[in-house]
Formats: sequence, C-alpha cells, structure tokens
Amino acid sequence: MTPNLPSGTVTFLFTDIEGSTKLAQNHPDAMPLLLARHHKILNQAIDAHNGYVFQIVGDSFSAAFHSASDAVNAALDAQRVLHETSEVSKTSEVLMVRVRMGIHTGAAEWKSDSKDAHYEGYATLATTQRIMSVGHGGQVLISNVTQQLIRDGLPDGLTLRDMGERRLKDLIRPEHLYQLVIPNLPADFPPLKTLDVYRHNLPTQLTSFIGREKEVEQIKNRLEKNRMVTLTGSGGVGKTRLSIQVASELLSEYPNGAWLVELAPITDPEFVARAICAIWDVSLQGNASPLTVLTEYLHAKKLLLVVNNCEHLINTCAQICETLLQVCPNIRLIASSREALGIDGENSYHVPSLSVPDPKGDLAAIEGMESVKLFMDRATAVHPEFEITASNASSVAQICKRLDGIPLAIELAASRVKLLTVEQIASRLDHAFRLLTGRSRTALPRQQTLRALIDWSYNLLSEQEKILFRRLAVFAGGWTMEAVESVCSGEGIEPEEVLDLMAHLVDKSLVVVTSEGAESRYRRLETIRQYAREKFLEAGGSEITRDRHLAYYVKLVEQAEPELYRSNQLRWLNRLDDELYNLRMALEWALATNIEAGLRIAALPWRFWDGQGHWQEVAKWLTVFLDRYHKTDTLHVHALVVLALYFYRQSNLPETIRLAEQGLQMARALSDKQLEAFSLSLLGVVTHLQGNVGEGVSLLEESIAISRTLGDKISQADTLGWLSLIHHDNEAMDLSRESLRLYREFGHLSGIKNSLITLARETIWRGDFSSPVPWLDEALSISRQLGDKTDEAMTLTGIGILAYCNTFAKTKLKK
Repeated sequence: MTPNLPSGTVTFLFTDIEGSTKLAQNHPDAMPLLLARHHKILNQAIDAHNGYVFQIVGDSFSAAFHSASDAVNAALDAQRVLHETSEVSKTSEVLMVRVRMGIHTGAAEWKSDSKDAHYEGYATLATTQRIMSVGHGGQVLISNVTQQLIRDGLPDGLTLRDMGERRLKDLIRPEHLYQLVIPNLPADFPPLKTLDVYRHNLPTQLTSFIGREKEVEQIKNRLEKNRMVTLTGSGGVGKTRLSIQVASELLSEYPNGAWLVELAPITDPEFVARAICAIWDVSLQGNASPLTVLTEYLHAKKLLLVVNNCEHLINTCAQICETLLQVCPNIRLIASSREALGIDGENSYHVPSLSVPDPKGDLAAIEGMESVKLFMDRATAVHPEFEITASNASSVAQICKRLDGIPLAIELAASRVKLLTVEQIASRLDHAFRLLTGRSRTALPRQQTLRALIDWSYNLLSEQEKILFRRLAVFAGGWTMEAVESVCSGEGIEPEEVLDLMAHLVDKSLVVVTSEGAESRYRRLETIRQYAREKFLEAGGSEITRDRHLAYYVKLVEQAEPELYRSNQLRWLNRLDDELYNLRMALEWALATNIEAGLRIAALPWRFWDGQGHWQEVAKWLTVFLDRYHKTDTLHVHALVVLALYFYRQSNLPETIRLAEQGLQMARALSDKQLEAFSLSLLGVVTHLQGNVGEGVSLLEESIAISRTLGDKISQADTLGWLSLIHHDNEAMDLSRESLRLYREFGHLSGIKNSLITLARETIWRGDFSSPVPWLDEALSISRQLGDKTDEAMTLTGIGILAYCNTFAKTKLKK
C-alpha cells in the first residue's frame, strides 16, 4: 500500500451496486463482465483524482482522498461513465449497473503493521457507510461536513439538493445530507432509506451501538426462518438494545412498521395486551377482551413487534405471543426475557456477553475487543481526554474481563473514569468481588457479577445519594422532578437538594433522563430498578415514602380534575397518561393503607379514564374500593355515579340504574345538588334508552335546572348534550348549539367535538349537506389532537358521506 495514503482529516467515498445479488442470480452469464467493467471504471475515476482504493468487498468500493473536491470529482466521473455502460444478456436484455455512493469527511488514521493494514476512525467510516447505504443506484449523497468544503468550488453545472436532516442507523445525532445533481444524469430518486421514513416507535438511541455485528446478523437470519425469536440472557447483557438494533435494521421489510412494547413497568398480567393495543391507540370497546381486539387489528398486517422484558409476566406473554403467531400470519416477533417463553414457533437465542480481551495481550489486540470498544466509548463520553495506552491497557482489559463483558456492568465502570484511574477501578472491582463471592467467583452465575458491580457502584454513592437512590424505587414507569422533590425529600434530604442529587445519579448512569415532551422525565434501567427496590425494602421505612407517593398522586388527580374540561385539557390528559404506572402503583398501596385516597384517584379524574380507554381497569378499582368504603359523603356519591357511568358505557342498563339511584339518594341525603344533577342526568339517559322517553327527558331537564341554579356550566353542557341525543327536531339543534357554546366557553375540546358531531348529524338528517362540512372538519381536527381514533373514524365517515351526497346532488341537478 502506498505510503501517501491520506491521514488526519480524510474524505471517504464508499460505493456499491444496488440490487447486485438479484442481478447476479438472474443473469449469471452477464454479471462477470458487468462487474469487471464496473471495477475498471471506479478504479480509473478514483485514481484520476488522487484517490486510493483501500478495500474492495464484492461490488463495494472504499476509497480515501486528501481533499473533498477530489472525492466529488471522482464520483462524478464514475457516474457519468457508468450511466453509458451496459451489457446485453443471453436473453437480449440490456443490463446496466446502478451504483449508489456516499461521501463524508472526518478524522481517520491509516494504521499499517506486519499483521494488518486498516483505517482507524470508526465514527467517520461508519458515517460514510450509513450515508451510502440510504441512497439509491445512480445517486451520490454527501454529508454536511463535505458540503461545506466543496460548496464554493463546485464543478460547472453541478448543484446540491438539500435532503434535510436524516436519522441514520446506529448514529446518535441526525446527519444533514445533500445530493449531487449531475447534469444529464437522473436526479430524481425514491425517498432516502433513512429511519425517519418508516413507521415505528423505536426509541432514538442516545449512545452509539458498539459491536454485535455477528449477533445482529444471526438474529436476522433466525427471524427469516422463524416467526419468533426470543433473546435470553442475564440482566444487563444487552437484550433490549440488541432487539431494538435488529428491528431498526429490518424496518424496510415491514410495510406496517416495527414496534416496541415495554413491559418492565407492568406488574399486572391483565395489562399486557392493553399495553400492546396502546401502541396503535386501538380502542377497547364493549365486552371484547383486549387480546381479541388486538388480534383483529393485527390480523392482516405485516409488521415486526418487539416485546421487551417478559420475564416477570412470562405466562401471559407466552399466551399472547402464541395467539398472535396463530391468528396473525404476517407478523414477526422479537421477545426479550431471562428465559424462553416455551411456545411453538419460538426460536430461543442466548445473547452472549461482549468479546473480552486477554489482559496479557498487546495494545492492538485489547483495543479490538468489543467490550473494550464499549468501555472506551462510554469513558470518553464522561471524560473526553481519556485514552487507552500501553501502560493502562492491561487494567482496562482486567475490568472488561472480570465483568464478563456484560454491557451494563462495563458502562457503569466506565462512568467512573472521571473520578478514578482505570487501575483504581480494577483494584476496587476486585475487592468488591471478593466481598461478594469469596475465593470462587467463577462458581456463581453472571447475574452475581452484575450485582457485585451495582453493589460497588452503590457503595460509592454519598449517604444522601444512597437515600435518594433507594427512595426512587417507589416510582413505576418514570417520574418528574416535581414528583421526586415531593415524594423523596425529608429525613436526610431537603427539597432544594434533590435537583443536584438527581444530577449525580444521572451522571453515574444510575438514572436515565429523557426530554421528549415539555417536561423532562426520569427512569431506570430495569436491572438497576430491581436492585434499588431490594435496597428500598432492606433499609426500612418504605411505608413513609409510599405514603408520600400516594399523597402526591392524590394531589395530582385533584389538581387535574377541573382541568380536564378546560382549554388545557389535552396537556393534562397527556400528563396523567405519562403517570399511568404511578397511578396504578398508588392504587395498589391505597388498597392496603388508605381506601379514601385510592377512591379519589379512581373516581375524580373520570374524564381521563373515560377518554383514554381505561374504563374496565378503573371499574375494578372502584368496585373494590367502594366495597371497603363505609362513609356517606360526596366522594362516595361521586364514585358510585362514575361506576354507573362505566356500566352505561358497557350497555349494562340495570346496573347503571341501580348505582345511579343509589348515588341520587345519597346525594339528596347530603344535600349535594351538584352530585344530584350528575345522578339525574345519567338516570335520564338510561330511562330514555329503556323506552320511557318522557320520564327520561323530565329527569334530564331536572338535572339542567339544578345545574343552572348552581351556575355549573360544564354539567349543564354535558346534560344538554345528552338531551340533544333524544330529540330529532329544531329543539335538538338548539340544545346542541347551547351545549357547544358552553363548551367553547371552557375550551373543553372533547365536549366541543361531541357537540359538533351531533349538530352535523342533525343537519344531514334534514338534507343539508353543506352546513355540516366546517363542523366535521373541526371535529376531525380535535379528534386527532385528542388521539380519539373512534371519533376520528366516525367523523371521516361523515365527511365521506357529505362528499358523496354533494356529488350526487350536483349530478342530479345537471340532469
């Protein structure tokens, strides 16, 4: 290899032939000649512009250049000649090769020794590869860095097309891409094959994916032959990250997308199918089970579903996965669990640890191991100046080897390099193992090794950090800073100290922060959460923290309840949805310690439970709490009527009447006019449905009269809406308009939507196909804001009917 190979700042050109495998299979006679010409063209173009081909694998070229302009000119020359090159097959078909190209500039060093010669600069090389891979045959894509270098000196006629920021596989940050538009060559191509063009909910990874190339390919191959692959292995071995990586690489193969369901926060088996339904906002209606609804929705779809953290719900997961495989012929499943699910069609794949080095090996051998690459990546993230050298390589190797290559363990160790040298880390780690396992560390399973590291990491915390670390175990599914300040302060931690302590836990990789919405949320990796829970219970006093947790979420729902019918309704619906797992945790604790608090959480935010499709769940809680709640007060009445409302939604009219009448009697005994009106309105609707229209109207009008006297406009609006459903005349229109006016006064989105739909329906029945159009357009917009798929579908149907009727009417007039 010539000694003049570029080093330092290098521009790389990577190429490959699009569809080469299919071309070789269909035209084996012509392919050798096509490849030979392809190789000659690329070699000549690269050589003519001072480039160096340093690797050829099949039909893929990798070339390095001293300057970005040389790389671009080489790509231009090659594409122009390739566009004019063809070969005639034995079947007289004219064949051409279409080559996609990617160009990127970055740091890289040429390394050459007696054993190997290669470029070092993983980030630069990987980025170039990813840029090339998202293009199409005949297309040349360049990075933003390269664009900045060439934009002021473009060859005549060449222009750049801005392709925008794109998510590329394995890269943490989006890459701004540009396409070279070459005169007299095709310039329009299909959309780039980047992650953001596919349907999925796979999370954006905040750290780079290191190694695992072999495992990724093996899992992909198994998934090709089996409809389900379960990744098994110890905690912290990287099952979740690996499954997400595989799914992201297979996005293009599934028209209906790749989807992740996270089961770690779920403790009740009944919620597993609901959690999967929630991915697509599938509505649960009637008495159909969530699994039945799910299979009906997925039956005809071709998608990949990643079911993560199954071990604590293994029987339920096995049942659901087996049903999906039987009923939905075009879906594929990837599951992660400590053990296989044991069902037909499942292929179990044990996720190995990362490759580990021999501490006695040389620097090059140590650097080449996956575990060391991971350690270096995470260490430089917290300590950018950290380097692996001949003097510390042995200590790095010892850390990775003694941690058995377990990714989570290595990441936790690497986070300490800003506090300790790797020699200190290695020595302390060794001490921690001796304390835990005695002299025979290898006799215990790898889970013990991971626990030893977490023990060690925990023991390095300050006393205040330990207290907060333990108390955070009270949360499920994540938390906000406000919640942790309220729940976890006191007895050793002042509220103003929480922010800094949380920052310390985030820095030490014991808490993960996400900022997807308006407010940052925090969570833990599952293995650390389980460890923290053990420490939480061992330390004693957990009852105090759980009481505070319950009190916080009671206060939250009390704060949310009046906002659920005001202009910021959507924000509060989303906030309560974010806290769903914490609400469930609070309900469980309330059942054992504070029935009144539990009843408040279950009953007060009924508009949330109703709007988000959680009626079946909350009805169970209400039933249990009401059985144990013996006070005669407004909370009791409110809970009774809310439970009655649930049975109304289920079309169980006898139970609705029983509970509503019980609530009405209790409300009158308490002289609570607001709850009396609530009970009367529900009884009026049910009475009408049972065929007694006159009595039903009378009860509803009585409810409205009470609400007007109280000045309770939102109850008025609700009851007016129900009353409008009974009438089909001018009075119905007037009632709907009045209901709409009141809802608009509050900014109550779901109420506005319901009134608009009622107005549109009444108007269509009268033969007016023009007036309802703006109403339905607004209702459709609100349904989408609220994520209400049922009303969105119903509104779209109404819009379609109007379009048909208007077209039909115009055609009839012409005739």
